[in-house]
Amino acid sequence: MDKRMTGKWYKEELGETINIFDETPLRMKISFTSSGYYNFEPNCVYEKDGYLCFEINDETHRMVYHIRYADGSLEGFYTQHGRTTPVKYGKVSDAPEDAPYQFLPAEVYVPQTDKTRIELLRKFSEYDRTREDDCPSVFVLGGKIPKILEKYHYSDYIKDCDASSDGIVFRLLDFVCDHFGHEGSGGMGNDARITKLINFCERNGGKTNCRGLAIMLASLLRLNKIKARHITCLPYEDPFEDCHVVVDCLLPSGRRIMLDPTWRLYLRDKAGEYVSLPRLRELLLADEPIFENPNADYNGTGFAKEYHRDYMIKNMLRFARCTLCKDGVDGRSEGSEYITLIPKEYPTDQFPEEQKAGFVYNDLAFWSM
Repeated sequence: MDKRMTGKWYKEELGETINIFDETPLRMKISFTSSGYYNFEPNCVYEKDGYLCFEINDETHRMVYHIRYADGSLEGFYTQHGRTTPVKYGKVSDAPEDAPYQFLPAEVYVPQTDKTRIELLRKFSEYDRTREDDCPSVFVLGGKIPKILEKYHYSDYIKDCDASSDGIVFRLLDFVCDHFGHEGSGGMGNDARITKLINFCERNGGKTNCRGLAIMLASLLRLNKIKARHITCLPYEDPFEDCHVVVDCLLPSGRRIMLDPTWRLYLRDKAGEYVSLPRLRELLLADEPIFENPNADYNGTGFAKEYHRDYMIKNMLRFARCTLCKDGVDGRSEGSEYITLIPKEYPTDQFPEEQKAGFVYNDLAFWSM
């Protein structure tokens, strides 16, 4: 990195401040006063083609910045929604500010509440099945196996598996979790293809965020002609600081299952049946027991069952997905739309019209495969 880039820099549009530290590995903190995010770290920071690059957000809002030192300023561009926008930052101080993270959103789309997480889930438990929502789900199955997979002995995981057996699904879950771990603030890069996700992990200590792990697993399942897609599980708040991403999979046997590669996890109910995402929501609402697979694990630290249950209660108020399930697709791209399942009476009046255009209310249509 050009040492002249060290310091605190500001751009008035969106109230952007970037703090660049002269450290190895390279470290940066960002603030956006327009959205209320103060002093957070980007998904990832790297150097490419003479630029210092950093990425923020996921899905349809991902921004990829390219900046470099030029005549006392930082200049470059960022890409978002397929558009390129120039940027220029002026220097505020030679000393970067290492203040703690804060989240104080400028615009709040959903009113604050004093209800607990389970109270919120129960309040917004119902959907509107009278609606004729358009919820396509197109799966691109099969394809050429990326060469990078053999670096991780991919063929050894599936060579003895019958493609019509459910066992191949759990072998692929093991493949992802044996080689790649979770880092929530680590990002996943700006390319959702299997090869690029693995490249990102290799540059970042073998880890990616929950979205990267879920997209990778869903893509590998589809490569083996199994219907699977990544689903974003969203909380009550919007804007929100945290969500979770898992895999919705139709097993070769025809049964439905949720796979959570962040935790090397799948679940069964008290009857021993596999638990799907919509079924998990029902079980949580009913306060029913749920049973994890014996080797469930988070980065080698075991499985925190009660934490995971509470975490899913928080993040099962809304769900979002792509309409095209294909390697490399995440959000609105390549002919894919992005739809969000909204419960009855959930407050949507304050959301931007562009966002509301993707809201659907019929859960049966949303979960169709």
